[in-house]
Amino acid sequence: MITQEQLPMVAMPSMNDTHLEDILIINRLLAAISAQKSNEVAAIFDELVEHTIGHFSGEEEMMREKMFPPYPVHKGEHDRALHELKLVAQKFQESKDLAFAQNYVEATLIPWLINHIETLDTVTAMFLTQGISPCSSGAC
Repeated sequence: MITQEQLPMVAMPSMNDTHLEDILIINRLLAAISAQKSNEVAAIFDELVEHTIGHFSGEEEMMREKMFPPYPVHKGEHDRALHELKLVAQKFQESKDLAFAQNYVEATLIPWLINHIETLDTVTAMFLTQGISPCSSGAC
């Protein structure tokens, strides 16, 4: 499980709200895995994929509108993570391997989400709310 206290907060409340929605879905997924409810796990994986598509597209739209300089890097990481999530969801649909699903969520997805928020989302939110460019400090 991931707690709200583990979730880094960024300068944009709307992004924080979306991240909170992420962890609610992730925690439901882990609970279904723990309860060994394969059909529920499959359905929650589908929900997580759809939520993630909306989450990423919303952030990407804001970055494009504000002409965020490192947009290609941030979008590239979104594309990579979403592709991986879709592959995991598909593999689970085929195998119903609960240990595989649990390992992915706990060892890959949760650490990735926390790191992504601490790094790319934090910088992005600062730029979008305050116009602070990471490029001005040489980060691009």
